[in-house]
Amino acid sequence: MDTVRYVLAYITVVFIPFVYVLWPLVHPFANYWRKINPKQIYGIFFLLLVATIFTLSHFVEFLIGTDYGFNLFLTIAGVSCWVVSTVIKSKRRKYLTVKILLGFPEVSKEGYPGKLLTEGIYSKIRHPRYLEMMVANIGSALVVNMLGVYIIVALLIPALYITILLEERELIDRFGDDYVEYSKSVPRFFLKIKFK
Repeated sequence: MDTVRYVLAYITVVFIPFVYVLWPLVHPFANYWRKINPKQIYGIFFLLLVATIFTLSHFVEFLIGTDYGFNLFLTIAGVSCWVVSTVIKSKRRKYLTVKILLGFPEVSKEGYPGKLLTEGIYSKIRHPRYLEMMVANIGSALVVNMLGVYIIVALLIPALYITILLEERELIDRFGDDYVEYSKSVPRFFLKIKFK
């Protein structure tokens, strides 16, 4: 179990921060990215990923921090988060294609403007992918139970929220009033519960 926890910790502190740093750079500059060949953009992103992984790999032990050990209760809670995340993924997967997931509408003239997703799970919440990521990362932090992972996940959640705000501005630019109306009737993350 310690090996599994360590591998999850490694992934969380070395790979995941890159995604949360990259996406805030994509949305505000989408019009600029579309002027460049998508292969070049993905090449730049890949080089940044390699540089990030190489750099952070040298600081893994420091980034992981104190290991609080295996905790059955936290592991059950973490696995429960993964189950919730997997359910969200299964519902959004039909609509969010790999091209969309990789940001093709944001970085390519051919992918622009893309399609406004409003059906299925997207009729209930606007950002199921981001909710899925948040819940999965919280689950990983609980299973791993290491200080550095808790800190990184705690920092990633507001970073993801900022990304969402930037993305929504870009979606308004792309889809105009259609997105504004959609955002008025569908919440960002959590289902609207109506009590009678």
